[in-house]
Order: sequence, then structure tokens, then C-alpha cells
Amino acid sequence: MPTNLPPQYYRVEERLRQAGSPQEKIPILREMLAIMPKHKGTDKLQADLRAKISRLRSEALKRKQTGKSTYSHHISKQGAAQVVLIGSPNVGKSELLAKLTRANPEIASYPFSTTEPQVGIMPYEDIKIQMVDTPPVSEEFIEPYLPEIIKEADLILLMADLGEETVLERIDEVIQKLSYFKIKLVREISEEETSPLTLKKVILVGNKNDRPDGEERLRILEEFYGEKLPLISISARENRGLEELKKQIFKQLGIIRVYTKVPGKPVELKNPLVLKKGSLITDAARAIHKDFASRLRYTRMWDSNEFNGQKVEKDHPLKDRDIVEFHI
Repeated sequence: MPTNLPPQYYRVEERLRQAGSPQEKIPILREMLAIMPKHKGTDKLQADLRAKISRLRSEALKRKQTGKSTYSHHISKQGAAQVVLIGSPNVGKSELLAKLTRANPEIASYPFSTTEPQVGIMPYEDIKIQMVDTPPVSEEFIEPYLPEIIKEADLILLMADLGEETVLERIDEVIQKLSYFKIKLVREISEEETSPLTLKKVILVGNKNDRPDGEERLRILEEFYGEKLPLISISARENRGLEELKKQIFKQLGIIRVYTKVPGKPVELKNPLVLKKGSLITDAARAIHKDFASRLRYTRMWDSNEFNGQKVEKDHPLKDRDIVEFHI
């Protein structure tokens, strides 16, 4: 019985011939299954494709297990913080990296075009933030080194494709995959909270809001995740929402900028110390040098309203854009 396969099936089949790794081949095989007409003439071909998917999933699992002890993709942090982009195939991570930084990752319409971490630096006002694009996560596969990169990051951007009907399922696949490695994405991390899991702060980024039904799918995300995770809508392609995303990244990182002033000279509002929210005068002094705090006699401080050069105690809390003048 003839199979009567459509022309697009053979175009996808050609992509399969050019694919290399299991994580590249599996989604292509699934696409071929979806395109294929379902009738008796294709029963054997359907079974063959499912068998190939099963075999490749086993290969991917073996690679993941052997890769646990050979992690070699540590990415040294640069700038004020490290933000890692994750998501399922074709959500637009590489395009967002290119728009936010000067990096030139490969941007393609086919799945798994990102095969290695790609790094760029995003300017935000007077600081720089490191952005790391990573290979996609699917139900079948995650690069064995990726969980460690996620655990080391200061913030995660979990990207979702608002142009895809199955956007909720793709997000759930990524979250479930991370849970296997005992990683949980959360809105906030309490210092008092104890958990056997690695908790990572996250922003859920709904990309491609310029696509048909994008706004409707955003409302669906808000319904399911609005109370669980911070959510922002963007279009990397159309440059929509990128400035707001930068602000949300800075906010979710939970950092402040503190400027140091040389006694007798005007302040220069550049090259700030970057500290965690809740930091004290002693933390700022220690950030300059580990022994500096012990030698500190007193500190004068300026801020936007209350202080104008008054002396403050070593345990005085700092806010974003405070100015300090150390005296030793």
C-alpha cells in the first residue's frame, strides 16, 4: 500500500540526515511523525520512527549518565552577575542574547541550533551583567553539564514561546527535567528556608508576543504561573519589552550599587561596588579589601534624601546608589 508522503516530509527527512547528536535527531523524528499521514500504508514507517526515537532516547540517557562525572563547561562569572537563559527548542534564546549583548550566536529556525553555551555582556545603566545562552532542554534530553551551569547562576531566564500552542507543556517539560536534578525555580529565596533542592531565582519570559494568539497565550501563562513566578512578555525580534526585561533582571538579582568617594574630592558615579541587598557599611568596606573593614575608623554617607555626608556606623544598612566615603 503506498505511503503517499507529503513533500514537507522529505524536506524534514533531509534535515535528519544532516543531524548529528541524539538531541538533534529526536525532535526531527517527532516532526516527521506529526507530518506523516496516518493510515495502513504508513503503519510500518510509523513503527520504525518510534523505534528510532526510543533508541536515541536510550543513547541520550547513557550520555547523560556518563557525563555526570565529566562536567567541563564551567563558565567564569564576569560583571555584576551571571544570568543563564534556558528553555525548550526554538523559544528565541539566541535571538534575545544577540539583542541584549554584542554576542553573535547562531540564530536559526530549526531546533537545537545552540549546541554549546554562548556568552555575552549586557550593559545595564552603569554596570554589566553576563548573559549565558544554553542548549535547549527537551522531554528527551538535557546536556549533562547544563544542570551545573544552572546551579552556579545568579538568575535564570526561563523562556517560553508565545507563538506555540503547546507553550504550557514545553514549560512543564523544562521544569520537570530540572526537578530530576533537584533544581527548583522560584520567585524568591528566603534565607531561613531549608530545602533538599537547589533553589534558583527565575524570571519567566514569554517571547514572541508579536505572533498570532501571543497575547492570549500570555494570559494563559499568567493564569498558571502569575502567582508562582515573575512573568514578563517580550518580542526579541521586534525589540518589544527589552528595556523592561533589563529592569526586571536587575530587580530580581537582588543587588545594589554603592559608590565610593575619595575624601576631599567630588564623587564619580561610575564603577560602583555591587553588593547584595541588605548589605552593610562593613560589607562595602570588605568588598574593597578583606582587611579594610578592620582598619576603618569611620564612614560618611550620602544618599538621595536623608544623608548628606553624615557619619554612619559600621552596621548601617546600604541602599542602591548610596555614596560612601571611608576613613581609615
